[in-house]
Amino acid sequence: MAYKSTKQLNKTHPELQPRKIPAQKRAELTVTRILDTAALLLEEFGLDGFNTNLLAKRADMRVATIYRYFPNKLAILSALVQRWMSTLRNGMTVIGELADPELDWRKTVGEIVNTYTRLSKEHVGYLAIRRAMQAAPELREMELNFVRELSLLTVEAMQTRGVKTKKSQLINFAETYFVAGSAAAELAFIRKKKNQTFNVEIIKEVKFMSIGYFAHYLD
Repeated sequence: MAYKSTKQLNKTHPELQPRKIPAQKRAELTVTRILDTAALLLEEFGLDGFNTNLLAKRADMRVATIYRYFPNKLAILSALVQRWMSTLRNGMTVIGELADPELDWRKTVGEIVNTYTRLSKEHVGYLAIRRAMQAAPELREMELNFVRELSLLTVEAMQTRGVKTKKSQLINFAETYFVAGSAAAELAFIRKKKNQTFNVEIIKEVKFMSIGYFAHYLD
């Protein structure tokens, strides 16, 4: 699938767009409350059980207030996905350190894993949002395009470092890495609820996997 920017996706799926962008602080707080509550409800009831009536009741606001900003349930979910992606985008600047040949790339790769793990723990409704992306085709398309965005950043850094492998192969490598890595992090998140030791051990395995995978190109 060809890479699409957020603007291109919105043109393809206009139902993903919010109805109104908050321009004042009070409106921003209202939208934040809608999204925070939606993330918690999504975690509690799943995609099928989540609806705007329940959201309005739990957020202590009228349904009309929700529809003032979002035309439908999918647009709310889209906003949750975009908020998670924005969090990752801001946190994953560490990828750029792969470009510096003076830095130990193993430490950088380890920090990429640490950053993703930390952000997923801190983000409200992380696991539920991940599951929603898998269940809704439009949200899945958003995720795959974001994977391509992170992959292109990784490839650019690796090429700057001096990796000579052709770009198409490096893109395949990076996309495979981010898809597999995020799935493993999700597993760690699930296991954490049962036993913290499982979480630590899985993250350790993710680091081993990551370093071994990158070594093929960076050693």
